[in-house]
Amino acid sequence: MSRVLLAPYTPAMNREAARMLARAFVTNPLHIAAFGRDELLKNEIFFGTGLRVMKGPKFVALDEARVVGFIHWVRSTDCQFPLPEKLRMMPAMTMGFGPRSALRVASWLSAWARHDPGEPHVHLGPIGVDPGVQRQHIGQELMERYCHELDREGALGYLETDRPGNVEFYRRFGFEITSEIPILGVPNYFMKRVATSS
Repeated sequence: MSRVLLAPYTPAMNREAARMLARAFVTNPLHIAAFGRDELLKNEIFFGTGLRVMKGPKFVALDEARVVGFIHWVRSTDCQFPLPEKLRMMPAMTMGFGPRSALRVASWLSAWARHDPGEPHVHLGPIGVDPGVQRQHIGQELMERYCHELDREGALGYLETDRPGNVEFYRRFGFEITSEIPILGVPNYFMKRVATSS
């Protein structure tokens, strides 16, 4: 594979980015708990809906014109959806996933929201790389872009993950676990990173 290019996400990329993220997250324990095993379509609907409403910077990793990675971050002032926006999203989620999965997603996102830090921070997520090109340092390049912004702004970084293996990956970039709770029966790890001086 040729070297990937990081580029700003555009709405025209929604479908391809949502499909790539669905492939990247379909085996995550929390996604299995919410949607069931091998539920690519439900994951694609989840990400397609989310990409349309997420605020903050979004970047894709492109291999030629193909989306092979994605990263998003947002300041804490905009990382939680207001109640009216959540209510507007519920019918689409219920139609896309069915009521059981929609309720599970609502429970999961509410639990994450309750654990957001009280102090100003820059919230990461989602970040994903197409399974077919993982272990080629694409995730590292995406994280370096995010951490560069944290250090440039002197900002606190924050993320959640449901994969124990991801904890070590994020630790390489200076993140440390601040708490751990089960959500939908799945351990979730909450991590912070203090900005480093340039």
